[in-house]
Amino acid sequence: MFRKESVRILLPAVALGTLLLLGPGAADAGVAIKTGAYRGKTLQQAVGSPYRSIQFTVMRGKVRLTKEPAVAREDCVSAPVFTIDGFPTTKLGKDRAFTFTHTFLGTEFDKIHGRFVAPDEVEGYAIYHFSAQDLCSGGRSKVNFTAKHK
Repeated sequence: MFRKESVRILLPAVALGTLLLLGPGAADAGVAIKTGAYRGKTLQQAVGSPYRSIQFTVMRGKVRLTKEPAVAREDCVSAPVFTIDGFPTTKLGKDRAFTFTHTFLGTEFDKIHGRFVAPDEVEGYAIYHFSAQDLCSGGRSKVNFTAKHK
């Protein structure tokens, strides 16, 4: 009899303590992501404001890239890589993240990666590789971006 009472009292207390310990991040993990258009910009100041913009749409668990940003390395600026043949689409992961990749050379990939930090906000980064030219050395450039639901 004493054992049943203590389990009946302790079980809800342990469950409540676990929820408090996990914090608000676990509580909103099931919040739906807003579908529709998202617009944002990269944080790179070397490129003019209109060329830093990134746009994509979210529908039925898929992300479609509609405008990719220009990224600079020294005096070089990237050309469109992902949207040159149309608008690529990728599935939204269970961790609320998405990634677009394009082969640059061999094992090097250009990448746009984003993660939903709120139902209507995305934070991420873009990595572009550059070949050695007169205006810039070869290598990669990584820029961060943020986007919000329109």
